[in-house]
Amino acid sequence: MKITPAEPSQEKLHSEEVSLSYDDNVLQELGIRRELKRKFSRFTTLSFAMGIFGCAASIASTVNTPLLLGGPAATIWAWLLGAVGCLALASSVAELISAYPTAGGIYTSTSFVIPSKYRKSVSFVSAWMTVVGQLATTSSVNFALAEMIFAAVTIGSGGTFVASTGQILGLYVGLNIFLGMLNSLPTAYLHKMSTLYVFANVAATFAVVIGIFVGGRGKLAPSSFVWTSIIDQSGWGNRGFAFLLGLLSVQWVMTDYDGTAHISEEVVNAATATPHAIVIGAVFTTFLGFFVNVALCYGIRDFAALPGPTGLVFAQIVWDNMGRAGGLVVWSIIIITQSMTGITCQLSAIRAIYAISRDNALPDRRILAKVWKVTQTPVNSAVFVVIISTLFGLLSLASFVAVSVLFILTKLSLDLTYMIPIIGKLYISWNKAADVKFRPGPFNMGKIGYYVNIYAVVWCLGSVLIMPQVFPVNANTMNYAGPIMGGVCGISWIWYKVYWVRLNPVLVFNLKI
Repeated sequence: MKITPAEPSQEKLHSEEVSLSYDDNVLQELGIRRELKRKFSRFTTLSFAMGIFGCAASIASTVNTPLLLGGPAATIWAWLLGAVGCLALASSVAELISAYPTAGGIYTSTSFVIPSKYRKSVSFVSAWMTVVGQLATTSSVNFALAEMIFAAVTIGSGGTFVASTGQILGLYVGLNIFLGMLNSLPTAYLHKMSTLYVFANVAATFAVVIGIFVGGRGKLAPSSFVWTSIIDQSGWGNRGFAFLLGLLSVQWVMTDYDGTAHISEEVVNAATATPHAIVIGAVFTTFLGFFVNVALCYGIRDFAALPGPTGLVFAQIVWDNMGRAGGLVVWSIIIITQSMTGITCQLSAIRAIYAISRDNALPDRRILAKVWKVTQTPVNSAVFVVIISTLFGLLSLASFVAVSVLFILTKLSLDLTYMIPIIGKLYISWNKAADVKFRPGPFNMGKIGYYVNIYAVVWCLGSVLIMPQVFPVNANTMNYAGPIMGGVCGISWIWYKVYWVRLNPVLVFNLKI
């Protein structure tokens, strides 16, 4: 018997048409013409957000710093402390994205909440900070992925194989190219791939937590050690600072909130689906990440022996508690999850650069904003991201410290781009005579949002990301992220004042600002 597929109901079709109409009307009001196809649903947008955070996989990339420099108590309690600030920041970003749901993300929001006197120059600098932040994000994620894959080889060889810098770099380049090819596919395929991300993140969390507690039963670390031990190995001789170093992991894991916003022009009902995905994804990551960190700390066998031959604390703890076979299975799940984080972060970078090029804030004559007819996606932008990310990877030939700058630069640059429009929004609420007004979107926190915004700004200002992590400070231990970010801001501002504003004396961006 032949079965004819049921056609979508008229009510569903009407609902989708209304959503599309509303989203496109918002873009039209902002002076933007949409070229990309809307294929992402509420679920796949949430799944995409979960993919960006990565949770267990992202913790695997960064837990070396809090655990080795601050100890288990710093790792666990700093995660909870930092998560509060990250949730405030995520909610503040989501509120802005709901009002301005474009591929430009938070950078576009900046253009509409800054007083007209400073609007163009501040937006221009914000655009360049976004470019640097997004490129640093995808580079750091993919470099971590390359290290993870070789860590699996180390586990499989029983510790006899340790990858060289050249091998890691070669794999990193290959991963960038492969993921770039995936992210050049039509939006419909990217939407389908995104259905897997949320399940992979949950599976990875359960695999790690259950695997460590079951595999390590009878040999787990004592609770007194796990919950109270702050072990300062930073060289600063200050337990308080060692504790604060624990924030570095949660700050890197729970960042790139507007990464989901960069696919807004491909999301149905973006003004609600995108901000909801950002906030819900951050909440889920807070709880899942807490249990992952607790499991890791209980799984420590010999603290002095960490990080072990793999070079990654997470991988060593998994190996110690589950053995070679079990460890490889769980670590493979982590690698798969990290691969998905690599896909989502690179796609966010591609869409961000596409939007910034479209707004004429890059010296490329809008070449990177060109949408290919075959794929109906900005392939030129994908090629650009792959090339620049590959060049970033060459930092590994200098030193490990040079590569670690990418991880810190990710959070630092993105936090600055978030803080600017949040401060602008607060200024509007304080100064009723301001020549710009904030128009809230469907997602807004009402009066409580004012206090959440203030806490988000304080959280960003109180960051320890620009401090050197270890003492004594020398060329090999210096944290160069602050000077680099300061240089990007200064050079882009001078470039704007000296050259760009003269090239485009009326409008810098293709926006009605």
